Amino acid sequence: THRYVEEAFKQVKARKNVRDVVILNDAGNPVRTTMDRDDAVHFSGHFQAIRGRLERGMSKIDPKDELLMLRVRTKTNEVLLVPDSKITVLVVQDAQD
Repeated sequence: THRYVEEAFKQVKARKNVRDVVILNDAGNPVRTTMDRDDAVHFSGHFQAIRGRLERGMSKIDPKDELLMLRVRTKTNEVLLVPDSKITVLVVQDAQD
């Protein structure tokens, strides 16, 4: 899994406009990040809470469906949350038109 995390981190960090990357393990704890550790824990906690609420809400619409990506955009920033079977990747990037 360490190799998987490192490869995901490297691929995401190399993308244009990416400012920060946080990779969470299956327990939701940051295992690799560009942020300060405390900031990563705080930041990922907020998005994990949103994820949980969204998944509970979506399950009422279709219990067999699953979250593939969560995208939150402001005027200047965009945050992507992408879960898979082993890790969750959080990406902060500059918003583009």
